Amino acid sequence: MTAPVSFKNLKAYTSPRRFSGFQIPISLQSMAIRRYCEERGFRFNLHANENITHNSHLVLERLISDSTSYEGIAMCSAGMLPTDRVHRVELVQRAFEFGLSLHFVFEQMVVSNPSQIAALDELVVLNSLGDRVPDLLSGMRSIGSV
Repeated sequence: MTAPVSFKNLKAYTSPRRFSGFQIPISLQSMAIRRYCEERGFRFNLHANENITHNSHLVLERLISDSTSYEGIAMCSAGMLPTDRVHRVELVQRAFEFGLSLHFVFEQMVVSNPSQIAALDELVVLNSLGDRVPDLLSGMRSIGSV
């Protein structure tokens, strides 16, 4: 007799806002997270969608606090986390306190303990550069038209 298969439940977190230089439709974010879960043997839980309000992470905060039925949160990119380092570290540490791991699909990165926060910080900084590309390009266009 074989032991029952145990799946790790991941809750999907999506955002309608721009992150890492992209604005990806919710349906495509959800599909990418579902595929990530299937390929790794995780149980996919339907996504919770963040508010459209700039710099709001209320839904993510609630997911962390109400995490009794899943062991991790999967999102497309670390660029979806707060850009403010203090707020980001507080959220990540709270996730660890609740026994959660954070899965970033595009970066193929899992953060599950405090020793990984520095690497996550570097990734968020790099991702934030993508958000500045439209501004940089418009600045370059105005220089070229002089």
